[in-house]
Amino acid sequence: MYDLPILMKTIDDAKALLSDLHLDSRGMYRELKEVEKLVQKIIERVMDEGDTALRDLTELYDHCSISDFIVPFPELEKAWKQADPEFRQAIQQTIQNVRDFHHKQIEHSRWFNREQSILGEMITPLDSVAVYVPGGRASYPSSVIMTVVPAQIAGVKKILLLTPPNSKGMVAPDVLAVAHHLGINTIVRAGGAQAIAAVAFGTESIPRVDKVVGPGNIYVTVAKKLLYGVVGIDSLAGPSEVVIIADQSCQPDWVALDLLAQAEHDPLSRSILFTPCDAVIHEVKNHMEKELQNHPLAFSKEVPIHLYQVDNIRTAFEMSNIIAPEHLQVCCEDHFDLLPLIHHAGAIFLGNLAPVALGDYGYGPNHVLPTLGGSRFSSPLSVRDYLKISSYIYPQKGDPTLFYPQYANLAGREGLFYHQKSLLARINGEG
Repeated sequence: MYDLPILMKTIDDAKALLSDLHLDSRGMYRELKEVEKLVQKIIERVMDEGDTALRDLTELYDHCSISDFIVPFPELEKAWKQADPEFRQAIQQTIQNVRDFHHKQIEHSRWFNREQSILGEMITPLDSVAVYVPGGRASYPSSVIMTVVPAQIAGVKKILLLTPPNSKGMVAPDVLAVAHHLGINTIVRAGGAQAIAAVAFGTESIPRVDKVVGPGNIYVTVAKKLLYGVVGIDSLAGPSEVVIIADQSCQPDWVALDLLAQAEHDPLSRSILFTPCDAVIHEVKNHMEKELQNHPLAFSKEVPIHLYQVDNIRTAFEMSNIIAPEHLQVCCEDHFDLLPLIHHAGAIFLGNLAPVALGDYGYGPNHVLPTLGGSRFSSPLSVRDYLKISSYIYPQKGDPTLFYPQYANLAGREGLFYHQKSLLARINGEG
């Protein structure tokens, strides 16, 4: 039997978990600071040396030699043509689902009158973005859809895709196939901090962009953090996590599979169950042990799955809100009545028919989500991430709020002489 740690714990242990998570966030901060030193050097090399540095760093970290970072168009066509029909059908359906959901997020410019004056907001798409699709442990065609489709709906003119090459200098065919089907023809074979630096500054072969979106490893995350301001970013990604809240109405065998599915993401992934039901705890544990006997997948033995028995459902939601998980599954009766108890969660999955994997593979909402408690202050990737807002004013006489002396007085109190004079000129009719 495969020995994946399955830890049955009490409410007191759950409270200790919250303290551990606080320590985790401090540990992550220290780890980021340590990695910053290396990433800063990578960024400066790419900034100064362009493609030359990018080739050297790709050879060093991806163990391959790249002559042309842009994947040739015939390679994209070939990837789609050679994809099997079942895969193509699944991709087309997923794209439609994601488009349907994200179309509802479209925002429009707006204005209002204040007497004869007009004030408003002009909403426009970004000119260019780079979407980062991770490589390494697996191929992620679903991430191509989740990052590209909202950008297209927003109206972004130039979309390029960054993804690390394998040791042969190749990009996963599934990623190329989906990108081609979506009409993305600029695929850059580069990953890590060096790829983020390349699109932040531009190189001889890779154009500069306005924003970078999509999850990556710690080097990608740190590069985005350091380059924010030079280039826009969506968020800083950490290890994936799920909290499942279940009562006696749940399907324990399904809950077991959902916890295992989360555990196979990454050695740092976190799978947590809160339930007031002793029977649910034991059934879920038994199902997981049986599953691992029959299918000992490539889990890290250091990835624990935490099963907590809490006093009641309300306590479970209180715990979840403190964790602020990336994914929250609610496998309970009256789940819609429980929604008001949720204050922080990146994506919410209601009922027994809603595993996290359904969201991962294109049921509709985006799977690029805030992690490490980020749902306390940020949101899933959406069309809004590819839009920007410019405010505007058109003041007219007769507007009761067009009171220049008042604004001039504030400017004077702040010691800004020409701000004050600029305002007073409108009263005196100068200029």
